[in-house]
Amino acid sequence: MKDSARIQEEELSFTSGGRRIGIQAWRSQRAYSPAVLVLRGAGGADAGNRYISHMGRAVATQGFDTFLVEYFDRTGTTYATETLIKTNGPAWLETIHDAIDFLSSREDVDTEHIGMFGYSLGGYLAVAQAARDERVKAIVELAGGVDAETAAGVRRLPPMLIVHGREDQRVSFTNALELQSLCEKLHTPVQTLFLPGERHLLSAGAGLVAVRQALHFFDAHLRCSNAALC
Repeated sequence: MKDSARIQEEELSFTSGGRRIGIQAWRSQRAYSPAVLVLRGAGGADAGNRYISHMGRAVATQGFDTFLVEYFDRTGTTYATETLIKTNGPAWLETIHDAIDFLSSREDVDTEHIGMFGYSLGGYLAVAQAARDERVKAIVELAGGVDAETAAGVRRLPPMLIVHGREDQRVSFTNALELQSLCEKLHTPVQTLFLPGERHLLSAGAGLVAVRQALHFFDAHLRCSNAALC
């Protein structure tokens, strides 16, 4: 998976709510590649979230443009407690929406094939954003779920891959089952990767399995919906 010669790293930024929002971008060397927004969890850029950056790079080496959106920049957050999540959730969603607007305005981004890869809190936000934004064509959701407000009001979701450790003590495995049930209720194409013995932070081996499945999923729902890339 590690092939840094095949990707170009960039630091991008845009403005949301009057604040500068950073984006770590890993661009593939293929012309007009599908775009995948990456969203970290509640720990922000701490050690437990660094492997999300590694996953973003790995996805980019396989012919996708990946953009890690630092949505915490909107609120100056470093670690999101339950209270901060309730208070700042709407602002973070607005920031993610603005990130999609920003990337969609660039001529070098394939705006017809946008996916999201969210971990933990980032998974919840990815689902909530996709529920109201038809520009999002596919989601890989890792160790997250769906909040009650989104679940009550959603009418559609894009194809989804749900990845969850069965022994997750931070976000219970039941959250994954609830999201799966919602997808089935909405007739959303859904795949699952439920990992025995895995917790909230996946082991190295399980992380590799998750990346491989995510790549197959994005191939099917982003790249291969663009005939020129298949």
